[in-house]
Amino acid sequence: MSYTNIVIYISENNPDCESVLHLMEKLEVSYEVKNITKNSAYRREMQDLNIYGTPATFIGDDTVILGAQVKTIQRELGMG
Repeated sequence: MSYTNIVIYISENNPDCESVLHLMEKLEVSYEVKNITKNSAYRREMQDLNIYGTPATFIGDDTVILGAQVKTIQRELGMG
């Protein structure tokens, strides 16, 4: 199944971020990663949205899931 417009903001050395990325790989979902540790512009993008922690998973235009909420992500993707 193909989902469009999934963006995950992550930071390095964060087990919750690794958990979300692992889930996406397991579900075989395409997504874009924005690493705020390596790119400060991504950090500013998040802050402009009043989000200050990672992981932050954006699904489509309306859904933002903060943290490693695996079941919530699966449900939003119609897989759980």
